[in-house]
Amino acid sequence: MFELKRVFPLMLLLLLLAAACSVGGSGVSSPTAETVNVELSAQSNPPLPTIPVNAQGVPIVARVNGVEITQAELDKALARSQQEDTAADLDALRSSILGTLIEQELIVQEASKEQIVVTDEQVEAEFQSLKAQAGSDAVWQQWLAQNQYTEAEFRATLRPSILTGILRDRVTQNIPENVMQVRARHILVETEAQANEILVRLQNGEDFAVLAASFSKDNSTRDRGGDLGWFADGELFETAVSQVAFSLEPLQIAGPVASGLGYHVIQTLERAELPLPPERRPMLAQITFEKWLQGLAYNAIIERYL
Repeated sequence: MFELKRVFPLMLLLLLLAAACSVGGSGVSSPTAETVNVELSAQSNPPLPTIPVNAQGVPIVARVNGVEITQAELDKALARSQQEDTAADLDALRSSILGTLIEQELIVQEASKEQIVVTDEQVEAEFQSLKAQAGSDAVWQQWLAQNQYTEAEFRATLRPSILTGILRDRVTQNIPENVMQVRARHILVETEAQANEILVRLQNGEDFAVLAASFSKDNSTRDRGGDLGWFADGELFETAVSQVAFSLEPLQIAGPVASGLGYHVIQTLERAELPLPPERRPMLAQITFEKWLQGLAYNAIIERYL
């Protein structure tokens, strides 16, 4: 139940824009993000709030340092994303995609500041490489049609995708061999009251591991006394637990800590700078890039109208 984050492909940009393809089954699919058609019917598309228009009368859904993101751009990206069954889910999807478009614009602007240029030759080479993976022109054209692209539109997605890769490499190239990690354990229960009861029992001298084995609903750690093992900052799927564990000194206990799973009582056992195994380095690179993106957003002027 409780686990390290999976290494998801970079959601930024590639959730919407199929920047890499692979042949599978009877068609072409993207290894970075699944893209399927969505019918935006009156039944599946809930009423949208009133949004502003620019000087040309074009509806806009956001501005990023003054650069506009239009309603049409959002609608096109939404149509290329996965289908949702309920209005509430579609609202959440629309909001998530808008956030992705904002991040995409932040990256394009940062690349311009860094004077990073992607040439037409680079774009064409990437385009031809992806097209070749389809195996035949018929399969390639079918994939483009299914995902609502013309060849020109798909080429246009590749430039920001390449920029993203260049910036990601720059940001993550100096990750050290040794990183600060903690070893911690936790007891996961349903309610805040239960967590408080566990805290009282710990204060009265009861053994953490025994209480974890008896009361924790985390099947993956309960039998080892709640031990989460060693992890770097941000590696746990539940970031609130990771943040608290890193804030504690060895043998300190904290709680209740709320998460999407319930309420945690947490104890940090050890902390040290340790080598990160090769299989966990992609996760650290992703975390590093996400934090860098958060920094861009923090220093930007972002106006959202949805």
